[in-house]
Amino acid sequence: MPTNNMSGSSLLSYVQLLDSALPIGGFSHSFGLETFIQHNKVRNIQELELYIVSQIHANLVRLEGLAVKGVYLAMAEEDLWRVCLFDKIVHVGRTPRESREGLQKMGKRLIKLGHTLYPEAELLKLEQGLSLHGAYGTLPIVHAWISYKLGVPQDEAVKGYLYTSLTTMVNSALRLMSLGQTEGQLLIRRMLTCIDQQWTLVRELPAEQLHAFTPAHDIRAMQHETLYSRLFMS
Repeated sequence: MPTNNMSGSSLLSYVQLLDSALPIGGFSHSFGLETFIQHNKVRNIQELELYIVSQIHANLVRLEGLAVKGVYLAMAEEDLWRVCLFDKIVHVGRTPRESREGLQKMGKRLIKLGHTLYPEAELLKLEQGLSLHGAYGTLPIVHAWISYKLGVPQDEAVKGYLYTSLTTMVNSALRLMSLGQTEGQLLIRRMLTCIDQQWTLVRELPAEQLHAFTPAHDIRAMQHETLYSRLFMS
């Protein structure tokens, strides 16, 4: 199990993994935000902040955050079947088709990139497990796998993944709304506290209790397929 001590190249490798410029396709996906904006449900930075808080609270922390924790526990026991089980739960937990496919595409791209950037992560073993157990390779599971291999502590891996999800949402909003770069960075800064607080609330739950409840978001993410004009794939 990774310890709480990270320094040198391991720390910098993890920082690189969190970079929003990492070419895994995040710029192509809004995961439903585009529909909210086109339907005038998110019209300004205050409403955007409420949207992001709701996603962190009801979806990201409790589904994907606990999935990252579950992968860490499974990897500590060298249980590849359980790693794949969490992957399959995350996949079906994303009800809208575009969101499911987006999370899988980004995960697959991270695996492909990771073979070059993180040879120590033994991603071939993960790929073989996904194939053997009929899993998908969703982004949070691949992120957790690489983070574990880099020696990132569990809580930092969860918060790191949540941070990448946060920056994806804000960067999407920058392209969809009248929102400046400085405003976007200030919003990210405020949401870091939200991430920390929400993870503290659920971090002691068994990983098997991962869940999400976002019916309004799921409906609008499904409606994204039929928008007249779109910037994003989801």
